[in-house]
Amino acid sequence: MSTVTEPAENADSTVVELLKDSSETKQASSPSSQARPAGATQKRVRWDYMIVFGAVHAAALLIFVPYFFSWPGVIAFCISIVLFGILGIPIAFHRMLAHKSFKSPKWFERTLVTLAMCTAQETPARWVAWHRKHHSHSDEVEDPHSPRVSFLWSHLDWLLHENTSSMSTFTLYHKYAKDILDDPYYRWLEKLPQAAGIIFFVHSLVYLSLAAIGSVIAFGLTAEAVQMTASIFVWGVIARTVYVWHITWAVNSVTHLIGYRTYETTDDSKNCWQVALLTFGEGWHNNHHADPAAASVQHRWWEVDLNYYIIKTFALFGLAYDIIPPRHVRKARSLAKSK
Repeated sequence: MSTVTEPAENADSTVVELLKDSSETKQASSPSSQARPAGATQKRVRWDYMIVFGAVHAAALLIFVPYFFSWPGVIAFCISIVLFGILGIPIAFHRMLAHKSFKSPKWFERTLVTLAMCTAQETPARWVAWHRKHHSHSDEVEDPHSPRVSFLWSHLDWLLHENTSSMSTFTLYHKYAKDILDDPYYRWLEKLPQAAGIIFFVHSLVYLSLAAIGSVIAFGLTAEAVQMTASIFVWGVIARTVYVWHITWAVNSVTHLIGYRTYETTDDSKNCWQVALLTFGEGWHNNHHADPAAASVQHRWWEVDLNYYIIKTFALFGLAYDIIPPRHVRKARSLAKSK
């Protein structure tokens, strides 16, 4: 089976329609000269989010307490970033669901999406809906997280407040995530009260249990086993969750403020190598906004996109297919076919 395809053959027509304006590179006036969004007037604090974010950030400070440090804990931190943060958010939620830049067997798709849910970043339909809305109105009034309001707003504050640019959940999903809810698993997640919190809690218990079992096997029923279990949990779950939150949020904030622009898109998107390094490639954000349908954001040899290489590795084992290449590759193939 071929692992690459053209967007018209692969992407859902609704998604293509929603993103077509942002997928075409346009000559525009300097983004910095455009009016800043006025749609972020705060209406109500979301205390549920405020409490959860505050508590998890406070708990993450335990990594600075010597008792909770161990090299196995640091290793668990690094492995968990890739397992949950990279496979889950950039690859599953972003490139596979939001942009449909590749497909996977349904069992594998749902596995990746469940890993993403373990990062406490909302349900797939909600994440996708907000992201598609961002692409449809990038750095305009209706953008849910434009840094033209402020850096803090785009990084975190937009999650902590309801605001005048919000729309009802029904309207949001109907316009931006109807295709996601066609899947019975994702539809069930929306019907499950506090699905994101429940899955994060269950995954935390499983993680803690596995850490405890491994520690007891290594050290027996000793105080050292307790310390090792606590260390692996603090680093592998709590600190990792905070880290993944911030590298995800940095794509919304930092990459619309810092970096260079290869394409004159109609928003403020920039290519930021620091964010790209932390997110395995998501920081090449101007490239992404110029061609959001593509599975790769690597437009120069040194703009390394590890997420794309992971997708290509999946393809070797039949776990990814219909991979959409960058626009310049699509155009070259189209010209070759027309000859």
